[in-house]
Amino acid sequence: MYVHGGSFCTESAFCRTYHNYARSLAARAGALVVSVEYRLAPEHPVPAAYDDAWAALQWVASLSDPWLSDYADLGRTFLAGDSAGGNIVYNTAVRAASGGEHIDVEGLVIVHPYFWGVQRLSSSELEWDGVAMFTPELIDRLWPFVTAGRLDKNDPRVNPLDEEIASLTCRRMLVAVAEKDTLRDRGRRLAANMRDCCAWADDENAVTLVESEGEDHGFHLYSPLRATSKVLMESIVQFINQRTALPLPAALLPELHELHACG
Repeated sequence: MYVHGGSFCTESAFCRTYHNYARSLAARAGALVVSVEYRLAPEHPVPAAYDDAWAALQWVASLSDPWLSDYADLGRTFLAGDSAGGNIVYNTAVRAASGGEHIDVEGLVIVHPYFWGVQRLSSSELEWDGVAMFTPELIDRLWPFVTAGRLDKNDPRVNPLDEEIASLTCRRMLVAVAEKDTLRDRGRRLAANMRDCCAWADDENAVTLVESEGEDHGFHLYSPLRATSKVLMESIVQFINQRTALPLPAALLPELHELHACG
């Protein structure tokens, strides 16, 4: 299940950028991809996006769609998303682990996630370096805007608590960060806290951190043919398929440029 980014207030599962990415991910990984359309702020402030993602996961688990009931393996469900979508899938996984209706999730794929907080983790979160796509001031203003001022910057949905992280029942997680991204240290901290807090993270392969040198937030969406984008895609594909008994041979999968040419 893939949840798009866009700062909780822009983009769509139906836009060309995310539809092409979802198609490419499905083809490269040999996986069914459910791309989630959720309500956007400010018309629908957070937590509306979280509620919609949870409803989508319940729909997936119900196997009410013939395509899913015929071909999906619910025992290998992954939640994936980038930017705000990475935040949403993390919170969806927390809800899946702690709610009365438990839904089994094998893994999380969290790319350039939007997490923040009052305390600054590094100098890049204090002052803009003149290069990064997002300034710390812009990120500071985003959360109050998309929540209509109802949630503070240390709310656990944007600044995860260790006890919530420890409650996760998935078995693996991949976090991807970009070297020039102002949010990079939040992703690194999430991966580190996963290793420290989660019992299932004792396996050295349970938590994967992928760092893209020389890149900024969301680069892979807008330049999918770039070498670093291909490396990130391959890292995600390998992560999803590493426990698959019979993964699709890479030779049978189309390259990204072939998919875009068909589009």
